Amino acid sequence: MKNLHRIIIAFFLIVFFASCALMPEINEPTYSNAGQVFVYLSSSQEPSTDITFVISGLSFMNRDGIWFDVPLKPRSINSIKLSRNQIKLREFYLPDGKYKKIKLIVSEASLERDNEKHSLALPQAVDNQMIHGELLVDIDFNVFYRESLCLFVDWDINRSIVDKYLFQPRFVAKPQGLEIKNILAYVSNEGSNCVTVIDKQEDSVVGTIAVGEAPMGIIASSDGARIYVANSRSNSISVIDTSVNRVSTTIDNLGYSPEELALSWDDNTLFVTNPRSNNVSVIDVASNMAVARINVGEKPIDIVADTERRKLYVSNYYSLSISVIDMATLVVESTINLSSNPKYLALCDDRLYIGSESVNDVYVLNIPSYSIDTVNMGSRPERLVCGLTNRVYAGNIAFDEISFLHTGLDMITKNIAVGRSPAGMDVDAIRRKLYVTNKSSEDVSVIDIKTERVIKTVHVGKKPHDIVLVAE
Repeated sequence: MKNLHRIIIAFFLIVFFASCALMPEINEPTYSNAGQVFVYLSSSQEPSTDITFVISGLSFMNRDGIWFDVPLKPRSINSIKLSRNQIKLREFYLPDGKYKKIKLIVSEASLERDNEKHSLALPQAVDNQMIHGELLVDIDFNVFYRESLCLFVDWDINRSIVDKYLFQPRFVAKPQGLEIKNILAYVSNEGSNCVTVIDKQEDSVVGTIAVGEAPMGIIASSDGARIYVANSRSNSISVIDTSVNRVSTTIDNLGYSPEELALSWDDNTLFVTNPRSNNVSVIDVASNMAVARINVGEKPIDIVADTERRKLYVSNYYSLSISVIDMATLVVESTINLSSNPKYLALCDDRLYIGSESVNDVYVLNIPSYSIDTVNMGSRPERLVCGLTNRVYAGNIAFDEISFLHTGLDMITKNIAVGRSPAGMDVDAIRRKLYVTNKSSEDVSVIDIKTERVIKTVHVGKKPHDIVLVAE
């Protein structure tokens, strides 16, 4: 009965989102020599008042005094919901150059007090800063061609009402800087061609980095000095230097449409799955060059490294198999056949967990015997990650949930609702948090593993595919 209920819900969600997809999109202006910009709105205060206002316009003035309008659907902002949170106002492109001001158009504002809503007046002009709801915010930032940038606007909530009826919001804006040094996580945004940088302590966005087209798999070196990103559409690997959070080099790939990544036990070799060429690229990290290709099954998707045994496991989607590769010889030494299409993998001690979108089971490959067990998940799990205290976390796209699988009992102990279309995951063992990218809702769910609930949602780019946490 529970599964029938979930199927019915999933059906209506599919119909709903399909209808939403037919709605007209905002027409984006196009510029030559443009750079990518994200604007985030936040407040560091605990609000003393419950204020709601609507932002209906967004523009930027360059150093020559020319204004560039950014299409924006009216966005309702509430002080209570925004408190100590961060929302993405817009993702867009601007011509390269230096900019001096942001213009926000506020179309309405209200105050709720004693369960009653009171409209607030919008001033015609206050200190030459606001005219007919237009608010100018000073900021100095540069847009560079094919680069990506975050702008952060902080709202001083408790100083935004004058004379009890006049809405005069106070904002301070700043661009991201090179001083990003905190404990970080990196999210590959397949639909935005960039990587979002998240502060793990605050669970907020602190920057963005432009990479290649359609970035998918992402992995960090063991010392956290480098992040590798597989750019599926541009057929390359971006290498991010985490000391400056910029791409230091781009590696040409030997295969086609690189998707997922794994590193050798010594971090000297990078392995890349290529679903369109049915092979795995071998990249020498010292020279940043692809040096070999390993033929595997049809449409290899995921790859994980067994650093203890120095093996690689590759899921071959169309071949219904797992390839086992010896890292030293770069030879496929074994092929394990399955009865359904394998997608994503998680190696937890001596067990390789294999997710499939075509069955309700997770395959469990016992190592080194290569015997296979199955665990019924009640749904079709795809993404998997090794968890804490005998747990494996599985993403359930059909019902937008994360399932907690107890590896000793081989049973689900908890299902947690997250964003739409959960995808890549990673675990912060120190803070006991699970990070989940949600492709359709363009955000990351942060789950407190101890309480088993979502404690925060972080807004990132379009179609976030995967996330990696830098080791501390």
